[in-house]
Amino acid sequence: MDTSKEPERVRLNVVTSSALGEANHATKGLLRLTMACNERCPFCNVPVEDYAKPTPELQAVLDEVDAAIAGGEQTLTISGGEPTLYRDRLLQVVARARAGGVPFVEIQTNAVLIDDGYARALSDAGATSAFVSLLSDDAAHHDFLAGLDGAFQRCLDGIDALTAANIAVTLNPVIARRTQDRVAAYVDFVARRLPAVRTISLSAVQPHGRARENTDLLPDYDILGAEVRRARARARSHGIVLLNPYCGLPLCVGWSDDDSTSVEATEAAIQRLGGSEPSARGLDNHGNKRHGPQCSGCALRTRCGGAWLSYFELRAGAGLVPPLARIEPWRRDAWQTQGQRVVYASDDLTEQHLAETRAAPTPTVWLLAHRISADDVKRAREAGVTDLALWTDTAKLAADSATQSALRSLAEHQAGWDPQHRLRVVIGLERLGSFQRSAELLRGLAPAVDAVRIFGAGDPRRQRFASAISAELRLDVSVVDLTDAAQTG
Repeated sequence: MDTSKEPERVRLNVVTSSALGEANHATKGLLRLTMACNERCPFCNVPVEDYAKPTPELQAVLDEVDAAIAGGEQTLTISGGEPTLYRDRLLQVVARARAGGVPFVEIQTNAVLIDDGYARALSDAGATSAFVSLLSDDAAHHDFLAGLDGAFQRCLDGIDALTAANIAVTLNPVIARRTQDRVAAYVDFVARRLPAVRTISLSAVQPHGRARENTDLLPDYDILGAEVRRARARARSHGIVLLNPYCGLPLCVGWSDDDSTSVEATEAAIQRLGGSEPSARGLDNHGNKRHGPQCSGCALRTRCGGAWLSYFELRAGAGLVPPLARIEPWRRDAWQTQGQRVVYASDDLTEQHLAETRAAPTPTVWLLAHRISADDVKRAREAGVTDLALWTDTAKLAADSATQSALRSLAEHQAGWDPQHRLRVVIGLERLGSFQRSAELLRGLAPAVDAVRIFGAGDPRRQRFASAISAELRLDVSVVDLTDAAQTG
């Protein structure tokens, strides 16, 4: 990962239009024309049987179009179900959106109903792109996952018709267990059979909808991570852009070495550059995903929404391994660790310190300080600090009412926030003094901090104290070695 400021900004400018052009509720207006569908995908996360009235009244649909126009949407995605089932309605909606000033109108489709005439009609109405669910390069796998015999060839014919009508096509294979070792082959197939297609969005089966009853379809993240890396290499060789969409994969599953084509990571980086709160530290995962315990030590946590909630329930987070370690800044080597930047405020927090944090392009930005005020915390958050390390000792912290108050206020402010939004706090205690006094202090601050490090490895008394207080408070407390410690003064 590039940790210099200017390359990060350039890279974001290059990928923003393509990555944010992906099918993502956070970046596009989404209109579901109908929930009815002519396929029966066993993994469908919005199955028609979940809807008492699958197709809304036309006026309700037109009202949604008008709302998108009034809201200034740059892209309107018309989805389903399968929107091509209602040809006249679809053409009317496309034309209305374009006439209202929406520059990009995308159709999400399985393409099996699209022939040359239908594609030309969509193009004439103003459709600019299509997001097509070509589920596999293998006909048998595709038809199984589509739940429709003969769907593979009909989908290919539909794609040919769309590209011939100058409608840009992005392909959306939804990777399942039976196709998890064929992603690179899929990319090669697209390059050979569909040369007009330049973008592939790699979704994966989600443990929702019908997939809740077909959990054997869920891919194995351990296998899929390596296969995605191979597929990305093949895509580069073919000049194909591979995207990791919101309905795709956590960064650790094949995407950690380049987050520029991951929609979540790109959005999070852009939001951070905007300096908003709380999104300056991460992205909104819409309540559908979360981080697990294995994510806490990952430097990429602010750029990744984690895995689907049900994935932890069904698979216990299997295959999620931090690809880039978040290293606490007690030693100088942590200050040059890839993926993070450390800003050291030896005395009061100044505008120079805040300027350094704003300029840091890394997903993890540490503020290392000896004391902190509530106003300092607020300014640090607004400047994009993701992690706070306080280097102190029991006596100083016990006497520092301002720091204690700031930590408690922060805990109240962040109550209920997702992990990728939280300013994480770790306290390093250089001297303990009385174990009893240290225990009382930590009991009072436990809700406000994520971890406590006690300096002085090799001291069995400190080890016993750390174990006891960790068990009592259910807090991450450990003794660390300060050999080659940072010179903090």
